[in-house]
Amino acid sequence: MQFGRVVFAFALSLVAWNVSPAAAQDRSWGDLKVSFAAIDYDLSGTGTAAALAVRATRDLSPSVRLEFGAAIARPEQQLVGTSTLFLPEVQLQYRWNLGRVAPYVGGGIGAALVKWSLLSDWDATLAAAAGTDVRITDRLAVTGEFRLRGHEWRATGTTAEFSAGLSWRLPSF
Repeated sequence: MQFGRVVFAFALSLVAWNVSPAAAQDRSWGDLKVSFAAIDYDLSGTGTAAALAVRATRDLSPSVRLEFGAAIARPEQQLVGTSTLFLPEVQLQYRWNLGRVAPYVGGGIGAALVKWSLLSDWDATLAAAAGTDVRITDRLAVTGEFRLRGHEWRATGTTAEFSAGLSWRLPSF
């Protein structure tokens, strides 16, 4: 619970520090990211599973953005075999714009659906992320990230996600 409070306080302070007046010229949605990941998990069993993550960001200021996304994996669980792990999330992120390189940190909340043949289990998650985007062109970037999640409010299970992929800058609208 303390981890969640720290992440929330950090994210809130970043937003307060970087709030800027709205500008009609800045209506960028941000980026659409597609990444392949390895998820190390400690749920009902431990191991590593391949995953796919799709995320979109909304720029709130030049340095602060809101991210919506999800990852999906097929881990092996004890006693039940292969299950489906679906991880939708929302994060507040702070990024440093250093030319073509943009490292970032973030924190947020989400959910975890673990589904196997007969049962489904939804749990709340708290997540922290650190990564970087390296722009190849104005619209295309290579992205890499580490994301750590605590499942349930007491972090009774965890997942650590290591991902790499591509990011496309979305047009303004």
